[in-house]
Amino acid sequence: MADTHWGILGTANIAARAFLPALREAGGRAVVVGSRSGGRGAEWASENQVERSSSYEAVLSDPEVQAVYIALPNDQHTQWAAAALAAGKVVLCEKPMALDAAQARALLATIPSGGLLWESFVFPFHPQTTLITGLVADGRIGDLSEVVSEFHFQVGSSTNIRLHAERGGGALYDVGCYPLRLGRLLFGTEPLRGRGSAVFDGVDRDMAAVVDFPDGRLVMSAGLHRPASTFTRIIGTAGELRVSNPFHPRAADRLEWWVGGSMEQTWPAAAGSAFQHAITHLQSVISGDVLPQHLATHDALDQAVAMDLVRAAITDRLSP
Repeated sequence: MADTHWGILGTANIAARAFLPALREAGGRAVVVGSRSGGRGAEWASENQVERSSSYEAVLSDPEVQAVYIALPNDQHTQWAAAALAAGKVVLCEKPMALDAAQARALLATIPSGGLLWESFVFPFHPQTTLITGLVADGRIGDLSEVVSEFHFQVGSSTNIRLHAERGGGALYDVGCYPLRLGRLLFGTEPLRGRGSAVFDGVDRDMAAVVDFPDGRLVMSAGLHRPASTFTRIIGTAGELRVSNPFHPRAADRLEWWVGGSMEQTWPAAAGSAFQHAITHLQSVISGDVLPQHLATHDALDQAVAMDLVRAAITDRLSP
């Protein structure tokens, strides 16, 4: 399989710390980064071994670029995803792809025939997720009834873009979307209603919600000001799975199967980051070796509708 040539829009930390290392492990090639500042773009390209820097528009018009990773502020995702698709690029767009269902619906309506767009929930591509869904489907925990999942970490700087409401900041948009995506994946249905609360200081710095599904519930929390944790319990009528990190598992992470208060079996996380597995899949799609999975056209609107429901719940508005 020939190298896939990638362009990057934005110089966010996630591009440097997560996307680029995974891209190299997956055998891709970062040929250009787009930045609003020529000086910043050139510096970032040099620091992160990207071949050159340019403007956003030039990245999209570059004939060498086959795929684009969008790592811009949340409020710019739909604009540049639409532009990249119109330029004929394969697109991996950071989550949340849209700030609400109306934006998601409008973006999806612009996808040209044959266009490929993914929202950057990469954990469904990781072998650990395949193992989890297989164990649930095989009845290891009985009938799935509840998912309890959190995603917390500490924002270090008061100027962090996650704290800017006008840029789509806040705990729900940044990391609360992960437990919600996991709940939807595991239940295989869409949420019916939600109730919750949040601590607001410009944005929701901390939030929690109970989200009802047809056959169970998701109990979720997310925040920007406490020690990092992604601990998750997947609870059934006959046992449960405990996962230290279902979203971005590393070598030290574990999946455990518990029955009657005793741990029956444990599995280490498979090698490779979730980003690496996702990029490998996208590149295999581009080369024609596999059919695409987890496309935004199949999931992004339902995710945005679910996010609207939870956002309404934590801001004291009636959720559907």
